[in-house]
Amino acid sequence: MRLRHLLAISAATILLVSGCAPTPTPEPSASPSAATPTPTPTPTQAPPVEPTPAFTLTCADVGAALAAVIGEPSTPMHPALSTVSTMNWIPGPAQYMFQRAGGIACSAGDESAHWEVAVVPDGPDVFDGALERGAPLTPGGGCESGGCTFELTEGDVHLSATMRGPWVDANAAGIESALRALVATAAANVRVVALADSDIVGARCERFLTAEELSALLGTEAVLQSSFGGWGIPAEVYEVVNGSTICYFRGPGDEYSSPALLQITGLPAGAWAFDRQEGTPVVVEGADEAKTSAGEHGETHLDLRVGPDWIRMTTYDGSASSDPLAIAVRLVRNLTVGHLAPQ
Repeated sequence: MRLRHLLAISAATILLVSGCAPTPTPEPSASPSAATPTPTPTPTQAPPVEPTPAFTLTCADVGAALAAVIGEPSTPMHPALSTVSTMNWIPGPAQYMFQRAGGIACSAGDESAHWEVAVVPDGPDVFDGALERGAPLTPGGGCESGGCTFELTEGDVHLSATMRGPWVDANAAGIESALRALVATAAANVRVVALADSDIVGARCERFLTAEELSALLGTEAVLQSSFGGWGIPAEVYEVVNGSTICYFRGPGDEYSSPALLQITGLPAGAWAFDRQEGTPVVVEGADEAKTSAGEHGETHLDLRVGPDWIRMTTYDGSASSDPLAIAVRLVRNLTVGHLAPQ
């Protein structure tokens, strides 16, 4: 089994995404025998496009339905998974995993009150697959003690929802009714959508970076950990449907107390979501684009766009890998050129 809140690693440190230029018109030639060649236009890359959902249900529909029951949220709705009280591998590329799978994800609120709703096609397969891999899921769900959890499958669609706030207990029936209506709406008009091509679908962690490479770069021993406890609908969508992986490098010793060094997550064909990620642009040799930003718990994010794919490197304050640029250069080279021969 895999994917818990990515362990309680260094608990004090961590709380655990064409067109062509117009052809210039040649000037008339002064001599009929000396034709002026037409310059070859330079192709321009088409802007990345968000995946098309498999149904017509939108985050605007979700937000309106919930606002009618519990009122407007404390923050604007975000068309992505929430980063409030979630696993530490979610922020960044994984927030958009449901869109990659032909679904939607919508969230709003803060620590005091928040909600999250995600809807995905091929619902029965997603839910059954999560159960087979040990997810502690119960069909249906409900609200109690200020919180709600729902797992609703209707036709070919599955809806997962969580929420917490002072408005839960008084509106439990209305919340459930609204969510059941939303999943029914999505299930009423499902269509087949194709997942965009990507070079990192199914890639093992060693494709990005080996423990030996990271150890050499850091001058300290690094251990690759790519198997974790726990499972759920997000893990099923991220790893099984999308073919993404989570790579976690730590120091030697006990997995719960050894220092965190590096985490790698990604969104196949996620250039469209990379464009929405805030950060300070930096140059990483071999990457098409890169930007860095600070996490909420002292971590540093380095987001890379390599072709159509979004890859995030997360390093941790005070660790040997607090400056990730040299590591990023090696990771991008591994993806685009290949691993260096052993020395």
